[in-house]
Amino acid sequence: MSETVQIDIRDLEIEADMPALQRIWREIGWSDSKQTDRAMRDFYAEGETGVALIDGEVECAVLTQSGTMRLDQTDLPLCVVAAVTTSRIARGLSLAQKLTARQLVEGQQAGASVATLGVFDQGFYNKVGFGTGAYVNEFAFDPGSLDVSLKARTPVRLGVEQADEMLAAMVARPPVHGSVVLNLPLTFKAELSMDDDAFGLGYYEGSRLTHFVWVRAKGENGPYRIKWMGYEDGDGLLELLALLKSLADQVYAIRMLEPPHVQLQSMLKRPFRSQAIAEKGMFSADQSTHAWYQLRVLDLPSCLGALSYSGLDITFQLRLEDPIDGVLAAEDLAAEKAVWRSLSGDWVVTLGKQSTVVSGTDAALPAVECSVNSFSRLLWGVTSASSLAISDGMKAPASLLESLDGVFTANPNPGWDF
Repeated sequence: MSETVQIDIRDLEIEADMPALQRIWREIGWSDSKQTDRAMRDFYAEGETGVALIDGEVECAVLTQSGTMRLDQTDLPLCVVAAVTTSRIARGLSLAQKLTARQLVEGQQAGASVATLGVFDQGFYNKVGFGTGAYVNEFAFDPGSLDVSLKARTPVRLGVEQADEMLAAMVARPPVHGSVVLNLPLTFKAELSMDDDAFGLGYYEGSRLTHFVWVRAKGENGPYRIKWMGYEDGDGLLELLALLKSLADQVYAIRMLEPPHVQLQSMLKRPFRSQAIAEKGMFSADQSTHAWYQLRVLDLPSCLGALSYSGLDITFQLRLEDPIDGVLAAEDLAAEKAVWRSLSGDWVVTLGKQSTVVSGTDAALPAVECSVNSFSRLLWGVTSASSLAISDGMKAPASLLESLDGVFTANPNPGWDF
């Protein structure tokens, strides 16, 4: 690359920039069809996208979208980093990092309390303040091993034409701690359109679709992959599992993330035996656990205010360090740095029935020192304060760590693919 290369950062111009975005998606393996190319226009139509140009051509893009993420019983405004794409010639220039920081500033300015993203691996997004999310279970199993006595009714076929109805069923799922909702009709339809050999099956109550599955098929016998599963209540979820069981005459394996509302292992017949028999076959049976997403706080007062904690008040000095500040120090992000409300610094935190946080210091209080990455994990109960003291370098008196261990609701589960 020439030493005189010109790099510019600006907002996406969707019509002018779409050919370059489509090229990038093909280069990174996200698209191999004109069908996906067409769907990309709707995918980028909902949200805000920053792009980086090298010599006038878009070579990197970061899309953020709005939704909600639940903390205890409160749905907080969410900024989702929905797509980070970098072309083959733009690697190693920190463009994705800069654009992600830029879009997070925009999300904070728009009122988001928290941000989240799916990760290709750990490490990169830590530099803009993200911490690892909670573990989620993924299963591959013979559908005939589902221990569900209910007999499913005959379902209705669904296609992309019913995208709005399927999205409504996704939004209607009972919320749990950590739930993410992205009520984005164009994006949802675009994602359905990108799935080759996919199909939907569902159930109606009158004119309302109450529960459904959207499945990526593969061959005559599978394995099938469950991409979306929407339901209004537990009865709907049980019927969907019964429906999957009914496919066992032909389908040998199904892969899916564990639904947030059940412990799937307890609903499988002899799962360890099945996994041992089918471990290395084409139709494998297994259970894996991984944290596929990360999260970070954008607005400290609103996140703390959402906590449901009824114990005795706990007040402490919080000393935060936010690594995104260093990224925003880049010359071409000066405008974003000027409006960014940094979380770095000293805060006085009170946890109780009405939790609060104010900027300032109180030397009489015990102190917690940590990064925004770690504190975000603590607030959502990804792991305990005592664990963070070991893994993330959180510093605090042992007695304070012990007190904090009993405050935060554990096991957040987004339940939404982003």
